[in-house]
Amino acid sequence: MYYALTTDGRENVYMGKEPGLNAHINLMMGRLLDAKENEIDLPFRYTMTVTAGQEPRFYGWYPGSFLMQLKLLDTIRSAGVDNLQVFPAEIRREDNNTEVPGYATVNIVGRVACAAPKKSASMPVGNLKYFTDLTIDPTKTAGQLLFRLRESPMVVLLHETVANVVEKGKFQGVVLTPVKEAEAS
Repeated sequence: MYYALTTDGRENVYMGKEPGLNAHINLMMGRLLDAKENEIDLPFRYTMTVTAGQEPRFYGWYPGSFLMQLKLLDTIRSAGVDNLQVFPAEIRREDNNTEVPGYATVNIVGRVACAAPKKSASMPVGNLKYFTDLTIDPTKTAGQLLFRLRESPMVVLLHETVANVVEKGKFQGVVLTPVKEAEAS
C-alpha cells in the first residue's frame, strides 16, 4: 500500500525561495545533483511570509519549496528511506528577519512510472499529467519506499511502512492519503 505525501492546505506561511537562486535547478525531476558540478549556491535561501495577524504554523513539509523539517527528515530516514539528497536551507521571516531553524531543502531522488492510466483520471500539464483520481500498479514500484511519480512528479508517494512511522510523528500539516492500487491481472 502506498500513500501520497501532501499537506492539509491550511498553511498560513509562504516559503519563498530567493528570486533567481538556483533557478537552473529543478528539484522535482528526481535527479541526483552534484553541488559543485551543477553550480548550486548553498544554502538555499528562503523568506517566510506569515499571514497578517497570525502566528505561523510550522509544517513538516512544504512541497512547493522542497522544504522539510529536520525532524520529519530524520523520521523518514529512520524508516529506511535512503534516496533523499539534503541541502542546507536558510529561512528568514519577512516581518522581523529572524532565522527559522530546523528545515532543510530536500531533493527526492528517483521517479517511478507506476500510474495505472486506464484506472486513473488525469488532465495533461505539458508532457506530464495532473491526476484527479490516481490508481497505481504496485508491481511497478519495485518496493521503493519513497519516490516521485514519473507521470506527475509533483506527486510524492510513500510506502505504508514509511507512512506508518511518519503518522506516529504527528507532523503539523502533513497529510498521508491512501492511493488506490490496481488489482493484479
